[in-house]
Amino acid sequence: MRALFAIALVASATAIAAPPDTKLPPPEPASACADCGVVRSVRMITKELRADPAKSDSRPSGLVASVPLGGGGKMEAGSSSKIGKDAPTTSDRWEIVIRLDDGRFRVVNVTEQPEVQVGDKVRVEANGGISPR
Repeated sequence: MRALFAIALVASATAIAAPPDTKLPPPEPASACADCGVVRSVRMITKELRADPAKSDSRPSGLVASVPLGGGGKMEAGSSSKIGKDAPTTSDRWEIVIRLDDGRFRVVNVTEQPEVQVGDKVRVEANGGISPR
């Protein structure tokens, strides 16, 4: 009787266990790209550059007249070292915020308008550039 009970117990245990040829899918690898992520924001930053007094030529090169076209503004005449120097010089750059796949954030600054938009999947290159994924 005990032998019969032991055989029944072994038979029920093998019926419950999964067949040996059944394989579970391999675990998904962690992000293979440590510098990949999604663009969170793109914004242009304009900065006014100051004139370097050491580089400005204080010697006048002659008389200059400025006549605005279209009826707006006023006519000016004076030394060439003074006329037209009041226009501010600006520098534009773009700041791109990227949320990397591991949760970190990365800020990339570029001098040309980027082709990426918010939501694009990108890779941050070693040279500081961005490429689509």
